[in-house]
Amino acid sequence: MKVTLTHIGAIALGRLMAVWSFVLGLIGLVLWVIFSIIAAIIGLVAGTDMVAMIVGLAIPFVMGIVGLFVMAIVMFIAGFIIATVYNVILGVGGGIDLDFKER
Repeated sequence: MKVTLTHIGAIALGRLMAVWSFVLGLIGLVLWVIFSIIAAIIGLVAGTDMVAMIVGLAIPFVMGIVGLFVMAIVMFIAGFIIATVYNVILGVGGGIDLDFKER
C-alpha cells in the first residue's frame, strides 16, 4: 500500500507546532528555574537580601509562564499559515482539515 501526503491539515500542523513549542519551552523553563534557584542559593550564601532573591526568582518565572502560552498561540498561527501555503502550492487549495488524509 502506497501512502502519499497530498495535503497537510492546517489545524493539525498548527496544533502540532503549538504543543511541541509548549513542551520544549516548558523544559527550558524548568532548567531556567533550577539554575535560578542555584544562583539564589549562592547569592544567599554570599549575603544578599532575601527580598531581592525572591523577586529575582518570581519575575522571570512568571514571565516564562506567560511566554509559554504566547509562544504556543504564535506557533499555532504559524503552523496554520504554513500548512495553508503548502496546500496552495500543491494546488489542493487552502481548506481547513482536522487531520492528515488523502483527497
